[in-house]
Amino acid sequence: MEFFGALWNTVLALAPSLFLGFIIAGILHVFIKQDKILAHLGRPGIGSSAKASLLGVPLPLCSCGVLPVALGLKRDGASKGAVTSFLISTPQTGVDSIAVTWGVLGWPVALAKVVTAFVAGVIGGTAADFTGKAEKEQPKTPACAEAETGPVPARMWRYVFETIFRDIYRWLALGIAISALITTFLEPGQLARYPLLGGPLGLLAALAVGIPLYVCSISSVPIAAGLIYAGFPVGSALVFLMAGPATNAATMGAVKKALGKRVFIIYILTVIFVSLGAGLLLNRLDITIPGMHHAAHGAGGLARITGLATGFLLVAGILFHGIRDTARFFGKRLGKGGCPEMKLEVRGMSCSNCEARVTSALRKVPGIARAYASVKDEMVRIRTDCSSGPERSTIVDTITGLGYETGEWK
Repeated sequence: MEFFGALWNTVLALAPSLFLGFIIAGILHVFIKQDKILAHLGRPGIGSSAKASLLGVPLPLCSCGVLPVALGLKRDGASKGAVTSFLISTPQTGVDSIAVTWGVLGWPVALAKVVTAFVAGVIGGTAADFTGKAEKEQPKTPACAEAETGPVPARMWRYVFETIFRDIYRWLALGIAISALITTFLEPGQLARYPLLGGPLGLLAALAVGIPLYVCSISSVPIAAGLIYAGFPVGSALVFLMAGPATNAATMGAVKKALGKRVFIIYILTVIFVSLGAGLLLNRLDITIPGMHHAAHGAGGLARITGLATGFLLVAGILFHGIRDTARFFGKRLGKGGCPEMKLEVRGMSCSNCEARVTSALRKVPGIARAYASVKDEMVRIRTDCSSGPERSTIVDTITGLGYETGEWK
């Protein structure tokens, strides 16, 4: 019961700031056009890296979600430095993450997070521009925004609920659970009795945990709050906030393959040294961190009502996507009909909107029983009706008609 109480208190503390960030993210998505942004990212140098980092800081993309977007920028003609800067700065922050960090850990940590992400992006991008030769311009691929129609509130809702929230809900739930476990089984400041954790060793420990672990910028906040609760210094929490979202074992290999070994090394070293430097600096400042779970208990009046309302919405959203994705998972494996599943490579998808667009178009093709597009796998899985399935050329034409490229059948 103590664990579930801590779980609910974490939800109450996160939810109001999270939904505020979602609203801002939806506004940015609808009103900022991608083609205007790309015009500023083509030339190598510190200017393009700074612009890419400035662009990346407010965007709510995790380290897996940012990769296809960054590669899309690369195909659209962005310089290697701009792409690297975007890859470094974007997953560490986001308007939703900034709002949550401010609400849970206070504005000094939120500001330090933004500045560190921006600086890391500029340094890494500028360094990447001095490696290798300039790359040839690649053909453009469709942006998600180009496929969207309808009223502004509906577009914001689809982007926030179907794209951002769907991409992060698993990791957000994991982060909430880890924070609740820490506060359940550790006393406040229990680890502060070990002086070594208050110095560079504590920063290195946070770095060692953060680099291979997959956490998005939002789910890293409750874990960082749990570390501070347990007795880690605020600098260690900042290192985790930076290194955790910016790197993970799943995407580092893809970065190396897409941008080359030298850029990959710059990418990793920039995240490590900039986050450690920022953590050391923050440890020297006298910063008081508000108690997340205490704040959740102590809120009253309108703040309490807002926390409860957004908390229930957060839990409902996690359950909705969890149940739906579980049904899809088993549906793909237990689909009706004896026809084997077909797989087709699809290049150019960059987010959940692209997945939904391809999936919806294929399901309208006569003879297709099931279709599921995946940005992560760059693939669409299709199960047809055995007696009246469409020709493969029809499926290819449907996808290429949306502006995406197809590869091999598997």
